[in-house]
Amino acid sequence: MLTFPESCKRTVAILVTALVLQNCAPKKIVSSTSKYPPLSEAETFIVFTEEDPIDISGEEIIGEIRMKDNGLSLNCSYESILAIALKEARHMGANGLKIYEHQVPDTWSTCHRIKAKAIRLQNAKQYEKEIIWQPGRRLEKADFKGPVENRPHQAATMSFIRYNIDALAPFSSKFTFRVQTVFDCRSSYLKDGYNPEQVLEHEQGHFDITELFARKYLKAIQEQVHDLREFEKNHTRIYQEIQEALILGQDNYDSDIYADISKQKGWLEKINQELKTLEVYSDKKIELPVVNKDRDK
Repeated sequence: MLTFPESCKRTVAILVTALVLQNCAPKKIVSSTSKYPPLSEAETFIVFTEEDPIDISGEEIIGEIRMKDNGLSLNCSYESILAIALKEARHMGANGLKIYEHQVPDTWSTCHRIKAKAIRLQNAKQYEKEIIWQPGRRLEKADFKGPVENRPHQAATMSFIRYNIDALAPFSSKFTFRVQTVFDCRSSYLKDGYNPEQVLEHEQGHFDITELFARKYLKAIQEQVHDLREFEKNHTRIYQEIQEALILGQDNYDSDIYADISKQKGWLEKINQELKTLEVYSDKKIELPVVNKDRDK
């Protein structure tokens, strides 16, 4: 019987957070010549920043998106305006966004402001830097883009949880908390050689464990936080607790399978069952009141 190599690296998933609290959404200016249908959330989408040294001159430009201060916007974070721009780009059928100008907050505006081109890429996967967890999207060898030279392990997966709060319009009664489970292509690698199908299954297990704890994170927020004030007070503690449990879960997964490769199938079935148990959180968002009126009585 094949034994699983000890060199298949223990993966520690990292929780990365981006807190976005907004009071009034920024202004968007959108123009499009697209003939394409909207892009689904499951399809690959690539964001190119000003610093990305990539030539995309041969790709099709199908629109322009500008995010500006509307005169009332407060604390318009980069994450918030980028999320709006991505939504607009997907709506026009783009699978890429090239940011060519980015203005940071200054004495004239508290907002980040961007100008970007919406692009229809011929092969989006070749530019892919990260993958958002989707139930039908399994990891492939090509997704592991990190260098393998001088790496002592068979494979390594880097995945993390990212979250944000939707922009709050004036007098909003609710806010939406969103989570994404992300696979970092450039920090993850996979060598040729030992049973690639089995190794890919193992690495997918790590990604699925991160997704599992993303759902547990949403569940904990929903159960322990009852309004925006409580979120601001408690989210760091909840995050740290989830992070510790996630790292322990990844360690246990590796340790058990390294000791006996035959346990991998059982582990993957267990992870899948736990994901089904938390299916209610699979859309990765929950709504909570801005103010808990019952608490303030």
